[in-house]
Amino acid sequence: MRLYELFIGWRYLKAKKSQGFISFNTFLSLFIVAIGVFVIIVVMSVMTGFQSQIRDKILDVDAHITVSRFFADDNSEGLADYKELSNTIKTIKGIRSIEPFVQGQGLVRVKSNIFPVAIRGYGNFGMVPDDIKKFVTAGDKEFRKPTTIAIGEEMAFNYNLRLGDYLEIIVPKGRLTAKEGITPGIGKYRIASYFKTGYYDFDTKLIIMTIPQTQQLYGIGNIVSGLAVKLDDIYDMDKISSIVQGLIGYDYQVTTAEQQNQNLFYALRLEKLIMTIILFLVIISASFTIMGTLVMVVMEKRKSIGILKTMGAQPYSIMTIFVLEGFFIGLIGAIVGVITGLVTAINLESIIHWIERTINGVMSWIFITFDLGIFYPVSLVPKNVYYIDSLPTQIQPEFVMIVAILAIFIATVAAILPSWYASRLHPVESIRYE
Repeated sequence: MRLYELFIGWRYLKAKKSQGFISFNTFLSLFIVAIGVFVIIVVMSVMTGFQSQIRDKILDVDAHITVSRFFADDNSEGLADYKELSNTIKTIKGIRSIEPFVQGQGLVRVKSNIFPVAIRGYGNFGMVPDDIKKFVTAGDKEFRKPTTIAIGEEMAFNYNLRLGDYLEIIVPKGRLTAKEGITPGIGKYRIASYFKTGYYDFDTKLIIMTIPQTQQLYGIGNIVSGLAVKLDDIYDMDKISSIVQGLIGYDYQVTTAEQQNQNLFYALRLEKLIMTIILFLVIISASFTIMGTLVMVVMEKRKSIGILKTMGAQPYSIMTIFVLEGFFIGLIGAIVGVITGLVTAINLESIIHWIERTINGVMSWIFITFDLGIFYPVSLVPKNVYYIDSLPTQIQPEFVMIVAILAIFIATVAAILPSWYASRLHPVESIRYE
């Protein structure tokens, strides 16, 4: 590639004053490439951040690896030998902590309201694990009294529950038998503390109490549902779970957090893939605009092409000039899209909050001015739909680079057909009627 080809390719981005429509089409091509890159970066940053935050919230509360009984025996459906099992697993390198837990489902009755909950028991009275205490935002962190529990802040807000209030928990007690069926276990508990994990499902549906409380409520004796294993490095889950399984044998079930939530994580990955494909179609659509723009540029520059060929320019030089024009459109569009996309992704939460405040301010004024009744504030990212309490973004530099390179590549490829047509123009025919 020679210098004059680069110069002319850049010069052809600008149209004559009499050819304003060509200039508009060039701008439109740039805009579509830029908006495509911008949207991909912002949407993928949000989806990556969304997926990572949900994963982190689950791993922060849940165990990285859970050990439970694979098959129920005659005595229990849980682990009776959990202390010996814990000592065995502790010998594996990379394990940070092991905590027994009891979990189950139940119903809560508050006055005339009944709603389903998940119940988990951790630790003992005055000896609650630090991994649980760190989420407590108000009240007693140690569960010093045998009838105290912790509920999520969102659950307290949804059902107007306060510290010190009592609620009744109803659970299936004992084991199901064909002769007697199953009897309900009922307990009355005082709300001693609030917790907040940031994961909406936990904060609205989970009740935490101690292991002895949970064992008594369910009538299961001195057994636990499983062992919650936390690791030093969450990326070693698969490797260490295999080591644990081999060490303790196949009477026990060893599952990772991702396996327990595989439907959620699979849905998130699939959604991200589909969104990526759909958004790349925006850039591909820009290629047709670029192709049409360059065809019109070739028609405008017929005389110039004829003169260049008369002066000795080879067909491949003419083709190079117009391919470079497509390259410049892709390059400028990609740079603008990357810059605006990164700025927006970094400040997206502030932008969303500003939009919410603006909408709610304007709508409140309209409702008050025209006496339209009660206005309920708009939330662009409702917690009950998206499970999390903030809008996360996570920028992946390698993904941004791939998007920019593909945008430039697609724009350059779109210029090949018009440039090939330009290279085949006969110089005499090009200037005969000019």
